[in-house]
Amino acid sequence: MRKIIIFQLLLLVALSVSLEAAQKVETQDKNNDSKPDMWIYFENERPAKIEGDRNYDGKLDLWIIYGQKGARTTQIDLNFDGRPDWYSYYQYNQRAKLEIDTDYDGNLDQINEYMDGKLVKMQKLNKDGKMETVFDVSSRYSSQKKHTEYYEADPKALGNSQALPEKQKPE
Repeated sequence: MRKIIIFQLLLLVALSVSLEAAQKVETQDKNNDSKPDMWIYFENERPAKIEGDRNYDGKLDLWIIYGQKGARTTQIDLNFDGRPDWYSYYQYNQRAKLEIDTDYDGNLDQINEYMDGKLVKMQKLNKDGKMETVFDVSSRYSSQKKHTEYYEADPKALGNSQALPEKQKPE
């Protein structure tokens, strides 16, 4: 029985060490006020997520989530209310899609689509509350469309933020 307990304790210690190594967090103080303003979460020695406080008010307003195969999602809180208003999706270091809530009501008002880093389609919310296409030249790029699908990162990744948890409740 004693051997079983010792084995379980050793297993528990080994698991906690491996979990700690799997998710390392690095902080940065961008404005030199001795408080962290950016948190970089690593998984397997690569950045998996970055969270930042761009206006140094103690609340997160920048989230960058790295996916697989060069995918990245950037979310920015433009009006500093704790909710992202700007969603930018990248694939292979080129923007594939941009979604913006321009009036900060929680609903998207503009969606832009990109191919090869160029804007090919823009949609805006009209007065009736429906998205209308402002322009669409994506058919010109249809032969180049391979490898342009974008990656949507796991949205629940923002919900389990470890940085400033007491500041993350919407006011």
